[in-house]
Amino acid sequence: MAAARSAKKTAARAGARRAEVRLPPLAPFGAGELEPEGDYDGLEFRDLDLSRQQAPSSRFLDCGVYGCVLDDTRLTGARFIDSVLSGIRGVGTDLARASLRDVEVRDVRMGGVQLHGSVLERVLIRGGKIDYLNLREAELRDVVFEGCVLSEPDF
Repeated sequence: MAAARSAKKTAARAGARRAEVRLPPLAPFGAGELEPEGDYDGLEFRDLDLSRQQAPSSRFLDCGVYGCVLDDTRLTGARFIDSVLSGIRGVGTDLARASLRDVEVRDVRMGGVQLHGSVLERVLIRGGKIDYLNLREAELRDVVFEGCVLSEPDF
């Protein structure tokens, strides 16, 4: 009986639906700051310092965020859909109550990330290191952590 239960658990983990993000050609994000309730569609954010910017309740659809700095950036209630976050760095990034659906997070280096009360669906987190990740009361469906280091996460 215990072996059958173990096999079911293994099958359930192996059966997670993975995010398969295929981005369209992206337009570069122009100079400027993120805006609260901003609507960002098909944009590339590359090597930008977005520290301390405020963009609560913003929507990022088909976006690529590459090599950006997100120190103390406030993205509470933001929605990331069909997007890639790669090589980003940040301390104290606030993503509380955010929604991530069909998102790939690759090789990030972050600390003190607030994702409490968030919903993550079909999210792949591959490589990198995240310290003190706060996922309290978050809903995780088909979330895969692959080859990444989580130091003192709070689930």
